[in-house]
Amino acid sequence: MTDTLSLDGAPAPSPALRLPDRVGWAAFSDFDETYLAHAATPEQRAHLAALEEYLLTDAVRHGLLFGWVTGSSAASVREKMARCGARVLPHFVAGALGTELTFFPDGVARPDPEWRQVLRDSGFDRARVERAVERLARHGVELFPQDTGHRTEFLVNYYFRSLGDPRRDEQGLGLVRELAAEYGIGLNISRCNPATGDPADCYDVDFLPAVCGKRNVVRHLCARFGVDPERTLAFGDSGNDLEMLGAVRHGYLVANCTPEARDRFPRVSPHPHTQALLHAFRHHLGH
Repeated sequence: MTDTLSLDGAPAPSPALRLPDRVGWAAFSDFDETYLAHAATPEQRAHLAALEEYLLTDAVRHGLLFGWVTGSSAASVREKMARCGARVLPHFVAGALGTELTFFPDGVARPDPEWRQVLRDSGFDRARVERAVERLARHGVELFPQDTGHRTEFLVNYYFRSLGDPRRDEQGLGLVRELAAEYGIGLNISRCNPATGDPADCYDVDFLPAVCGKRNVVRHLCARFGVDPERTLAFGDSGNDLEMLGAVRHGYLVANCTPEARDRFPRVSPHPHTQALLHAFRHHLGH
């Protein structure tokens, strides 16, 4: 066990996971309300500590590559770790819906240059997003900017407030999808989860490079490390995790998942948060 650095490069007394000499398994986890319970009980903190110990002692032995694929920025992840008692950094963090990809060799935060070049080559342009949003407003579809506190180069976040009628909501969101496709912009839409601090009765509407998204991060990392598709796992709690769960062999919603996600994905763990991850790791990889 060695000291590592926090996501922004400042010293932090967190243990670092050592990258296996040969990656045999890959696991991808959403962060907010999947790996990390924001209002954690003592029991949930105990499950978190047990999972961290498993990762520190058994991950290398099983050749496990493990990381977080999250809508939160890397800086936001660091803040939440400190606030909620998470100690161990994974091998990588794919933050801001995968528009940031950071590894921690020897405990040092290093952006992945290959992935960053992919995003630069995508031609993503924030001005194009703003033009699409202006056109939506002229058609009566209002999107409200999210104040995340962390501006990211390849991700623009908005809210769409529910109109109280599922049919009208789908009409408005359908127009968002049409314009995103017309402008060549990637799009993520999911129902907001108030447990993570989002407003109730809203949808997240996230614009990003079309080459990006959680599914493409999974594919990029599996190809880079030569992981057998049969030896992949993923965990999530909401609608924006479903493409990631569908991109692996063993995808699980945690038991505390949103109703929207539960309706759309068949495999739900009987366990919440990190308890679900630990149970799945022991089942598929062994103790």
